[in-house]
Amino acid sequence: MPAMARVAVVRHNEEVALGRLGDFLSRHHPVEVWARDADFPEDVDAAVVLGGFMGAYESDLHPWLVDECEWLSSQVERGVPVLGICLGAQLLAHALGGEAYEAPRPEVGVVELRYTDAGREHPVASRLGDRAFFAHQDTFRLPPDAELLASTDRYPAVFQAGSALGVQCHPETPPDDARHWLQYLEADMLPRAGVTPERYLAEVDSHAEAGERSARDFFTAWFGSLDGSDR
Repeated sequence: MPAMARVAVVRHNEEVALGRLGDFLSRHHPVEVWARDADFPEDVDAAVVLGGFMGAYESDLHPWLVDECEWLSSQVERGVPVLGICLGAQLLAHALGGEAYEAPRPEVGVVELRYTDAGREHPVASRLGDRAFFAHQDTFRLPPDAELLASTDRYPAVFQAGSALGVQCHPETPPDDARHWLQYLEADMLPRAGVTPERYLAEVDSHAEAGERSARDFFTAWFGSLDGSDR
């Protein structure tokens, strides 16, 4: 793996920013990819797939999701390290033979992570900390041969499938971005999750320091696994 890796950064919505990822990507060669363009590069050393407002299963509304899933499958088959975040994790599960679907209830706010034995020993996933910020209304069933690394009390949260690591939480999202998301969440997802705007903001603020620390540790470990340069 080259010291300056070419990292595809797959984005789905303008509102989902790079956040804490930006500093780590600046040490490599990021290749910005808008999924809706269905122009997925083959000559990359790694990939980060961000979240989005659509469902991984909504290919009738977003036909390019089919191309994205095929591309993800091909990258994992080649052994390319892929990090999927939120929608990115759901797309990985869907692409690799699992299933993404609408969850019975959204999961929004700062939620406890429950690690499996494999998750506690995982050199990257274990850096996420005891609690993490979530904002999702879809979930997934694991692909065949995938290993569950962590879950919440409701849904799978972190898994490894070959060279792919899927995380349902948002380690990349700093408090300012999470507060900005309130305008998209408070009319629908928050009420269905049983979370008030006041509670949401309080959780975001109280988790700010721990979230920053665990995100730094997590991304240092993942990017460091590409070539050792970030260790």
